[in-house]
Amino acid sequence: MILNQYSLDLNEVCSVEDIKIDFGESILIETSYDKVYGLGERYNTLNHKGHKVVNVVEEVFCNQGDKTYFPLPFFMLDNGYGIFIDTKKVISFDFGENIKIELEDRDPSTLYLLKGSYKEMIKDFLELTGQTKKAPKWVFGPWISAHRWNSQAIVDDVRTKLKDLRIPVTAMVLEQWSDEATFYIFNGAKYPDKQYLSYEDFDFSESPWPNPKEMVDQLHKDGIKLLLWQCPVVKYIPDDEPFNARHEKEWQYTKKNKMVIQKGKKAYEIPDGNWFNGSMIPDYSNKETLSWWFKNRQYLIDIGVDGFKTDGGEFIHTHAFNCLGDTHKALKNNYSLEYVKAYSDFLGKDRVAFSRAGYLGQQAYSLQWAGDQKSTFKELQSVYKAGINASLAGQINWGFDIAGFSGELPSVELYYRSNQMAVFTPIMQVHSEPVGGQFSAVDPIRKFNNERTIWNMAGDDQELLNDIRSLYNLRMNLLPYTYSEYLKALEEKTTLMKHMNIDYEGTYPESQYVYGDLIIAPVLKENQDKLEVKFPPGKYYNIFTNEEVVDVHIEHDIGLNDLFAFIREGSALVTQNSRLFVTEINNSLDYKSLHFSLYGDSGSYRFVDEKNDFIITWHDENIKIQGKKNLEVSYEMIR
Repeated sequence: MILNQYSLDLNEVCSVEDIKIDFGESILIETSYDKVYGLGERYNTLNHKGHKVVNVVEEVFCNQGDKTYFPLPFFMLDNGYGIFIDTKKVISFDFGENIKIELEDRDPSTLYLLKGSYKEMIKDFLELTGQTKKAPKWVFGPWISAHRWNSQAIVDDVRTKLKDLRIPVTAMVLEQWSDEATFYIFNGAKYPDKQYLSYEDFDFSESPWPNPKEMVDQLHKDGIKLLLWQCPVVKYIPDDEPFNARHEKEWQYTKKNKMVIQKGKKAYEIPDGNWFNGSMIPDYSNKETLSWWFKNRQYLIDIGVDGFKTDGGEFIHTHAFNCLGDTHKALKNNYSLEYVKAYSDFLGKDRVAFSRAGYLGQQAYSLQWAGDQKSTFKELQSVYKAGINASLAGQINWGFDIAGFSGELPSVELYYRSNQMAVFTPIMQVHSEPVGGQFSAVDPIRKFNNERTIWNMAGDDQELLNDIRSLYNLRMNLLPYTYSEYLKALEEKTTLMKHMNIDYEGTYPESQYVYGDLIIAPVLKENQDKLEVKFPPGKYYNIFTNEEVVDVHIEHDIGLNDLFAFIREGSALVTQNSRLFVTEINNSLDYKSLHFSLYGDSGSYRFVDEKNDFIITWHDENIKIQGKKNLEVSYEMIR
């Protein structure tokens, strides 16, 4: 609950119960605590006590450490208190014996003092910042992407491989689809000189994308949705890049009409040493900018594009302001939110934005991915922390690039472990950096096909291909369960992937978490041969072996194919097939029948999707189903 709220321009000491807040030169909070959770997507630690945390959006390519693309000024203490500071500005938290909060200046922002369980305080935070945007069901199947896919012929080849190799995929992301100037026109397309273009205006005869609409239709026919890469820049084009007459007109038009972020009496340009240096950035608080920007992209929606990968957004590096008068002090963090909100409003409820950077209220507009990591076990451990921290800050729609995005191809072991964890994250996505890579200047990276796709990783290794395909099949088989748990999490204002303490009291190994009703223990270390899993009181089952486990369970001699997922008695697991591992499964999301594994002598489980909302209960051999049921149900009891 919200225990109290205070204006940051106070200059007094406020005491409530066993917490004291001194609004002096800095905000000093005195209370007894051992753990600090939250603060957005953080890569370095789960418990922030003893750390200084800066609440600032930053673009960091790999090895993020204590920096983040997605900070939030919200944290929870293990003594039952939480703090949310509703500010756009950069602030810092020092979690020592007491908590010290430094602000750039005192504005009339609000500090909320929360009290309750972690789950209750996350719910309070979401109610204060915005209801999570519901994602379509296809979001929860496997995703596939690689930066080098720069032609329709390659997309057709990927579609063929997916069919021939029987790999289920529900979403594809294309990054190298557009020209390197406007970022909304298919590369190589010709078009007339008019302000806004419809699909019929384009001539694709000399383009590597000869028929984009047909490509989208073919993907849809195969059950695959399409997202296209975007970035919020009016790009600076250096002399060594091809001249683009349309872009030159738009550069002058947006600059003259102040449709871009400003600096002093001229347009703000991204400083040297940063991504897209010299470029201007659109002012999404300007209605004229919104109209111009999205009229240019409407034809992509018209041909059936299902969303955009809204990359970047961390572009405020110096003094700047928007048309509303917000200065760099607010825009440093909030620009990324304005960017993704603009896309979300444009896309509507049935399409998605998939973002890297974000800020307060992000959950109301965007899916989130963890940005760029190298293909190392150290980075896998960091991205795991990022996912748990994101959930502790209320972000439900989260995923990461399986086995890393950058550098040399991942080891076989890393590839297995990353895919295994990805099965039990809200978004399961494989992606790869450009050929050669951004680390080519410092690492001995060869220019080779560096896709992290199953077939490129496997080569002639049929065992690896079969094993990883089985994980994609598992993901699709579990999709009814994942989507049902997701919809219930939305109702309850909680998350799908959760720190153990959100649902259970006690101390647990950091490398285990809750996914829906499941307890997941991923293998995160190289050559790891032992795994400890600690359970809350009760009886649990290994969902892969149906073995009953009690208290602390230790696994020795961990094999590459070993996954560790457990379910409490009295709950159920929902799958498309009566077996967890199936040799083949398609992309269809229209289920005619589902299988329920019922654990323990008695229990109940609520299943919900677009067409169903029913409760299945069981006691001994007596099974009852009550509610709205529009499919066939089979079941087995496991006890």
